[in-house]
Amino acid sequence: MHLISLKPSSTIFKLSNNLIKKNFLNTRNERIDNIIKVNSKSFTFATNLLPAKEKKAIRILYGFCRTYDNLVDESPNTSIEEIQMLQKDFNSKEPKDEINKLFKEIIHEFNIPMNYANDLIEGCIRDLSQKEYETFSDLCSYCYQVASTVGLMSCYILGFNQNKREETLDNAIKAGIALQLTNIIRDVGEDLHRGRIYLPKEDFQIGKCNFNNPESWKNSEDFKRLISLQITRARSLYKESKKGLKNLSLVGRLSVSSALRVYEEILSEVEKNNYDVLSKRAFVPMSKKIQLLPISLLDCLI
Repeated sequence: MHLISLKPSSTIFKLSNNLIKKNFLNTRNERIDNIIKVNSKSFTFATNLLPAKEKKAIRILYGFCRTYDNLVDESPNTSIEEIQMLQKDFNSKEPKDEINKLFKEIIHEFNIPMNYANDLIEGCIRDLSQKEYETFSDLCSYCYQVASTVGLMSCYILGFNQNKREETLDNAIKAGIALQLTNIIRDVGEDLHRGRIYLPKEDFQIGKCNFNNPESWKNSEDFKRLISLQITRARSLYKESKKGLKNLSLVGRLSVSSALRVYEEILSEVEKNNYDVLSKRAFVPMSKKIQLLPISLLDCLI
């Protein structure tokens, strides 16, 4: 199979760099900020609680993750081989791709293990080949790749108690699974249009809901119970993951706590929408995010 060459003019490098050159932005940081502005208001809210150095690094991490994710979700003709070549560039001594280069600098500055970033890229590649998940365990392995890895890398940027390393990283993994499961719950309808069903097949079978007939999910009590099950799982993971907040550095605790609270609130919005994740996209309004700040602060102190 033909692989594209590692040249700045190759298709995949054009595609990746085009994602960060919208509106003719002139500086590297402006390009990263634009990716965040376009893709995640909740993330922007949480990172605004960080000091300048950590804020910049976390936003570059997000830009790196979102670039690979967008290559899968927004560019349907992207091939596995193309992403693998972009990954090869990332692992090279001097990356040519702008986002790869930016994040490689962060990797070195904060001593982040390279395997986390590569696991994330493998998760994005998995999205191109796997459209369904048999069990919740299978789904968790995917959530680890595309979300827990982000939490693990964030720990190195924010800093954490090295004497509590195993506990801290274990809770970061749980937080990532909770966050990704929340995304999956919220985006069931959008993912269906992309030909993907992340909800575990075994849950459909147990709940007597027809996996192969999405039309039957509308206004179905069985489907509502299935979504309720995922919400229960996510909330349990959020609760467990918050035990690791005390091990983070003081500069990172409120930002992480706020992000967890805001995302967990999406689950409440799904419930308010009567579990309609097919035609409605749950979101948390800014007024509610601000209301959650005191609770987020309390989470940091417990």
